[in-house]
This record gives sequence, C-alpha cells and structure tokens, in this order.
Amino acid sequence: MQIEKLSDNWLFERHSKQTIREWLRQLRYFYFKRAWGGHANDGDEFQVAFAFTDRQDLLNKIGQLGLTLNTIPDDFPRPIIGQPYPADEYNKFKNEIKQFTDLVQPGHSIIFGHKTFVWVNDNSIQITISGTRDENRYEVTEDDLKVCIELEKQFDNLGWQNIIDKSLEKSVCCISKTKYPELYGEETTVPNN
Repeated sequence: MQIEKLSDNWLFERHSKQTIREWLRQLRYFYFKRAWGGHANDGDEFQVAFAFTDRQDLLNKIGQLGLTLNTIPDDFPRPIIGQPYPADEYNKFKNEIKQFTDLVQPGHSIIFGHKTFVWVNDNSIQITISGTRDENRYEVTEDDLKVCIELEKQFDNLGWQNIIDKSLEKSVCCISKTKYPELYGEETTVPNN
C-alpha cells in the first residue's frame, strides 16, 4: 500500500531536513505539521491532540490545562447555514463545540503561560503552537519548539502520556513515524571501500 507523502521539495522548503529531524528527536507529544499550502490558507505548526471520553472528561481536562469553557446562552444568535453575513456581523457569532453546542471553542488560549490555539474536535482536544516569536501563525521557529518542550513537561505532570490521540497521523501533512520513518531514524551511510 502506497503511503501518501509530501514531496521533499515542499517538506524541506522552509526548514532543512536536519532541522526537522532535530525537532522530531526532541518532541514526545507534539507533531510537526507542514502546511498543505496553496489556497488552503494554513501554515506550519506544532500540534498535539488528547483524547477525552465524554463531556465531564472534556471539562476536567480543559480545567487541568487551566482553561474554562464558556457557555452559549440558548437565546444567543447562531448563523444560518447558507445565509451570507457581512464579516463584522459574522464575527459576533460564537464558535461552538460540535458535540456540545452550548460550549464555546477555546480558540486562542494561554496554557501554562504560553500562547496556544486550542480546538475541541469529535473526541480530542487539539493544541497548536506557532507564531510564538512574532505572531506569524504561518511559520514555526525554535521559539515554538521551546514552548512545545515546556508544555510536554506539563503534560508529563498531568500523566497524559497515554491519552495522545494518534489520529493526527492520518494527515499527509503530519510528520509522523508512520509516514516519515526516515526522519526519525539515524541516517545510514555506505562506507567507502
């Protein structure tokens, strides 16, 4: 079975192979995700996801991160699918968590003193790091890597080693051992005869 991968030209366009390998060597929870590019309007980022089982487990885990999920009042206006809105009007709507529509997505959040982006998906809490140095959310730097390493220490303290949601690895943009094992191992060289 052929595994879909990013081209080397795209993967190593902004960061060398050696730099990415060094990042991967240091990370235990976070993945490096290379932007899809083009019109996707995405950027490079470091990302991890943690599984949760139900609403109470979600609230507990969010609380352990030092966050609180805000509620959306029943009478709060919600966008109507298919109806266009001017940007200023649309921005007034709250981003709800799909399976708990009375709760607002965390979005841009501070976790253990670090700027992050937190999003609740079906059964996982995704934490994304990028733009630490200069707020450029499309690039990652060594500063972002340092934040990831510091957050991983906090995740260790929480005992979250066994709840990492590996479904992120399904994305072709996720640089994982499954899709890019050559970036995790030692490079082999052929000895000169």
